Amino acid sequence: MGTYDVTVKRDGRWWMITVPQIDQVTQARRIDEIEEMARSLISISTDSPLDDITVNIRNIVVPDVGDVAV
Repeated sequence: MGTYDVTVKRDGRWWMITVPQIDQVTQARRIDEIEEMARSLISISTDSPLDDITVNIRNIVVPDVGDVAV
């Protein structure tokens, strides 16, 4: 089982999701898709089962607002 930290930044109409541990980036259209998209990217990149992956969203940055993660 792997736990990965992710950071998220709003870029136009997309949420850009960065996973530093695997040096990869993906995107989501809606904020509720962030975890799913991050887990899918990690699963594909590491050849690990999706159920074995946990993500910690460290921050969600919105330009001109700052970090909005709770």
